[in-house]
Amino acid sequence: MFREQVLALYTSLVADIPTLLWGPPGTGKTATVTYIANKLGWHLEVLIGATRDRTDFGGFPRITPEGVVLEPFPWLSRILQATREGRTALLFLDELTSTPEDVRAPLLRVINERVAGDTPIPARIVAAANPEEQAVGGLPLEPPIANRLLHLEWHLSPEEWARGMTEGWNSLYPPLPNLPAPHVLDQHLEEARNLVALYIHRNPAHAYNLPKGHEASRAWPSYRTWDMAARFLGTARALELPEEVQTLGVVGAVGKSGYALMSFLRDLDLPDPREVIRNPTLVPSRDDRAFATLHSVVSTLAHEWTKENFYGTCRVLNYIAEEGRADIAAPAAGRLIRL
Repeated sequence: MFREQVLALYTSLVADIPTLLWGPPGTGKTATVTYIANKLGWHLEVLIGATRDRTDFGGFPRITPEGVVLEPFPWLSRILQATREGRTALLFLDELTSTPEDVRAPLLRVINERVAGDTPIPARIVAAANPEEQAVGGLPLEPPIANRLLHLEWHLSPEEWARGMTEGWNSLYPPLPNLPAPHVLDQHLEEARNLVALYIHRNPAHAYNLPKGHEASRAWPSYRTWDMAARFLGTARALELPEEVQTLGVVGAVGKSGYALMSFLRDLDLPDPREVIRNPTLVPSRDDRAFATLHSVVSTLAHEWTKENFYGTCRVLNYIAEEGRADIAAPAAGRLIRL
């Protein structure tokens, strides 16, 4: 499980989704973030919320002829310097549940808008937290903060710990997949958005559900987190990661509703869109599967534009319309017209 957790964290960083690692002390959360940053050659900037004041996420006030400006604090200056040097920056917010309440409002802006004071933060964001009952001065996360993060439960089994002790801690980490080509990533992201949209269209009660009590501090479904789930799913598939990793991220975005989405996707069992372009009779007979397949065909055309694919896509849509399912073909045809 530890290796799948590492790959899920890597995927969320590639997708640039702010991520929160939940786990008890001493289970390798900070070590894993440091390992990934070093492996990728990224600049890692660590902030511990419990030791910070709300002004640390603002800036130094400085009077200029144009008025008062907020100069970046040293932590942000280091991120800006790394960016100028051509390095990706990773901002690690540790001990999030120990962050005082008065600091959380400015921290929310850091997470949501990537801004501190007057300065944009050119960095990916990952946070770590001990469960409230295990954290020093632990407080539950407010729903607006929780809903802006992808939540990964972090575990290290005794067997994995023993292996790290005997074989070296780096033996626990899986190889990190190479980044996909931009056009491959874009295609998978578009397909994932279509699939998530289809799922919500079929299951509108799952679209938004703010839970009560403790669960509001974890992952829960909203329009924002379904978008996170689609971005994670598309990125994981572009990286050719297994379903176990895809599920960790989707559930980490929307909570238990993510299991229903993954079951829905397994049940769809869609054909290869390139094969469908060559042979329209491969379009499934079930309407929801046909709907998803047609959108996948148009997405493939958008990223692999050739004369053959264009005419093949038109044949597929015409075939479905002639079958008496023009209502299924119409949304995909509309996307084709807009390409």
